[in-house]
Amino acid sequence: MKAYIEQLDMIKIESKTMINDVSLNGYTLTFSSKENDSYYYKTNKDIDLHVDHYIHINQQPYRLKIGFVTITEAFDQKYRYDGPLGYQYTKSNTSFYLFSPVAKQVQVKVDGKLYDMQYDCPIWHVKIPGDLEHAIYQYRIRIEDEFKDVNDPYANAATTKGNVIIDWHKTYQMKYQGIHLDKYVDAVIYEGHVRDMTITLDVENPGTFDALIEENHVLNQSVISYVKQLGATHLQLLPIYDFELVDEWHKNASYNWGYNPSQYFVLEGWYSKNPDDPYDRINSLKKVIDEAHRIGLGINMDVVYNHVFNHHTFPYDHIVPHYFYRHDEKMEMTNGSFCGNEIETRRYMVRKLIVDSLIHFATNYLMDGFRFDLMGLIDIDTMNQIQKKLRKINPKIMLYGEGWHMDSVLPDQKRSSMNNHQDILAYAHFNDSFRNTIKGKLNTTEIGYAFGSTKDKELVGKLLQGSYHMFNHPNQTINYVECHDNLTFYDRMLLNFNKHTDDLFVYQDFVNHLIAISQGIPFYHAGQEFYRSKQGVENSYESPDEINKINWKPHLKSIDKLKEILKIRKTYDLYRLNTYNHHDVYVEIKNDMIVYILENDKYKLIHYIHNQFKDITIDHLQGEIIFNSQPYKLNNNQLTLSKPGIYISYVQKV
Repeated sequence: MKAYIEQLDMIKIESKTMINDVSLNGYTLTFSSKENDSYYYKTNKDIDLHVDHYIHINQQPYRLKIGFVTITEAFDQKYRYDGPLGYQYTKSNTSFYLFSPVAKQVQVKVDGKLYDMQYDCPIWHVKIPGDLEHAIYQYRIRIEDEFKDVNDPYANAATTKGNVIIDWHKTYQMKYQGIHLDKYVDAVIYEGHVRDMTITLDVENPGTFDALIEENHVLNQSVISYVKQLGATHLQLLPIYDFELVDEWHKNASYNWGYNPSQYFVLEGWYSKNPDDPYDRINSLKKVIDEAHRIGLGINMDVVYNHVFNHHTFPYDHIVPHYFYRHDEKMEMTNGSFCGNEIETRRYMVRKLIVDSLIHFATNYLMDGFRFDLMGLIDIDTMNQIQKKLRKINPKIMLYGEGWHMDSVLPDQKRSSMNNHQDILAYAHFNDSFRNTIKGKLNTTEIGYAFGSTKDKELVGKLLQGSYHMFNHPNQTINYVECHDNLTFYDRMLLNFNKHTDDLFVYQDFVNHLIAISQGIPFYHAGQEFYRSKQGVENSYESPDEINKINWKPHLKSIDKLKEILKIRKTYDLYRLNTYNHHDVYVEIKNDMIVYILENDKYKLIHYIHNQFKDITIDHLQGEIIFNSQPYKLNNNQLTLSKPGIYISYVQKV
């Protein structure tokens, strides 16, 4: 026989025998209903959840357990807290705060010594005198009979031995402010994984944060300097908070992208040259960001708030059972993330943790933007609160994510997906229509526009103009054909054509340049500019360095060409409109060619977009060719194109 608190004023008793008598000290119980072997009793007032209760059933005592009360709306409304959580350090004392209205006892263990915490609804707290800098700490929490040791969900520093108390005033003091673009369309995003970008370089600490700013002979500069000189405005780093399935000391033992959240405020020690020095983890990243800001490059952080790696090891279930995760009407955990769980972002204290962790990185690390993984699993109210809070810190911060309309118990109208873009206007979305139309649909060998298809010319014209058929403004579309997910563009070409030819280089240059001229936000995957291959591995999230490492080729002509067209994009404002303007931006379809035109009262830019290996002729060329993806012929003002590419003519108006 077992008894659970199912609602603040409802108890469920599971029993296969007849119940004749039920009593709970201090409460009046009234029989409510029976479903199979479950009996439900109403209480005359809300049950104190932090108190040990024993219910007497047929004169026998049974511990009253915490059931699914924690996922009720009434619980979420009653137990809310807006104050500090985690630890607050000073040289003379440290205070600890933990949210758990269901715990019966909580202690904090500091360097092995236990201190009792006091309950002040809905948190537990204690102030410990003395200088606790460098001390390792954990919470010991008792929900029912046994104590469990759990990490602090708000811990912000760690070693391989556990979470650590630090003095944030002793961390590296950043000298430079973040970059402030007027509008998202002024950005060019370059996505990379810390290890991928540095593991092949002749630097002192390959695979670490430090390596991003170390000069090397391969690039003749640092990685972040290379990214800046390429023409990017932001380097987007794959997850850098603490994640599972890598060995922080034996760094070559395993590999992971990092979409396995473990601690949302702590940096991953795999990227630190000394993971047992909590200050090194923090300072090495702060120095990277500071150096990036010095040269005018922003750093965006990839964040994952749709799932945790393992809900059994993530601490929240031992602190407030069930509360952190999304459940269906049968009280079963949902799995819209395909990772075993979904974070229930609608709950007040879950939303607070998400917002607080973002504030932590925006404030302490001066992050310039955040990319949200599987954003469609996060509710709209949470995303709008994130925007409101972060814009107070940095009015120009970039916010964007994967707006797929994921299958979830979250109501359709509450999902932060592209379908609901009008309700989250401050967010940009990865434009899968752009990707699929240009590249071909995922997991197929369908030929996209990049490879000569002519069936979607009208759609390509809309995409070039910022996907006005999909969004409210061009700032909402991230134009891309390749990212860490799925096949690289080069590997996709090998799948389509079964062999390498020099034509593949032409195709890749073509799409790289197509991204650069389109209205919206250009996005490039690290190495895309020099034909990066991952040997045909479609999902390399745990593949070895042999698959994921970047073999830099900084002297290829393709890099110079991308620099050239990105410079043109930056030079002419008409590439970067934040509203749809069909008078100044328009497309003409001429036989097999798209002519994309940007025009104002000072100049006109005519883009001849050719996607096939066949001659095509433009009579009476207007203006002067200022960019060409591939060689062309010009004879008596007649332009002949023979290879896929972007060819731009500039017309000066009188």
